[in-house]
Amino acid sequence: MSTRGAQAVRPPLDQTGIDGEEWVHRFGLTERFAHWWTVSMVATALLTGLALGDDGSGPMLTAHVGAVVLIGVGLLLALIVGNTKALLTATFHLFTVDRRDAAWVRAHLRRSAEATDEHEWGMFNPGQKVLAWALALAVAVVILTGIQAWQAGEGEGSLHGAAVVAAMALLGCHVFMALVNPSTRPALAGMVLGRVRRSWAQEHHGGWLHDSDRQRQQRR
Repeated sequence: MSTRGAQAVRPPLDQTGIDGEEWVHRFGLTERFAHWWTVSMVATALLTGLALGDDGSGPMLTAHVGAVVLIGVGLLLALIVGNTKALLTATFHLFTVDRRDAAWVRAHLRRSAEATDEHEWGMFNPGQKVLAWALALAVAVVILTGIQAWQAGEGEGSLHGAAVVAAMALLGCHVFMALVNPSTRPALAGMVLGRVRRSWAQEHHGGWLHDSDRQRQQRR
C-alpha cells in the first residue's frame, strides 16, 4: 500500500506503453489492495461456508470465521496505513449517485430522444454501482444471518442460504465482467496495473477522464 506522504496523494503522470498508446492512472496501490483483499476474503468466506454445511466445525470453521473477520481487518488496515483520501474518494464515487447517473436514468425512464449510448460516466458507471450495492447488501445479510444462526445454535436458515446464493451469483457476475466480457475486460488493467488505456477510458468513463485531466492540469 502507498504511504501518507505527499507522493501518496498525487497520482503519477500519464504514461505511454510499448504499443505507443497512452495510459492514464486510475487506481493507486491502496485502492487495489482493498479491492483484491475484499474479493478474496469474501470468496473464501463463501466457499468455506458451503464446505461447512449444517454441521461444520474444526479448521474449516476457523477459516470461515477468520475470512469474515479479515474482511474488516484488511479494510481498516488500508485506511490506517494506506492512502486514506484515495480509498475514501473511490468508495464515495462507487456508492453514491452523481448527476451523470441521474441524468441517464431520467432520460431512459422517459424514453427521451436525448438518451444515448455515450459513456460520459464518472469513476464508475451505473452498472458497477448497482453491482457494488447489491453485493455489499448480500454480504452484509450473509454475515448478519450467519451470526444469528451461530448464536442460536441452529442451522443456516433459508435467509442465510438465499443470501449466500445471491452473493455468489453477484461475485460471479463481477468476475465475468472483469475477465470475459470484451467491453469491460480492459478495466481489469486498472485493478492490476493501476492504469488503463486512454482510448478505453475516453469511451467508457469520459467524464472521469475529463475530471482527472483537469485536476492534473491544476496541480502543475
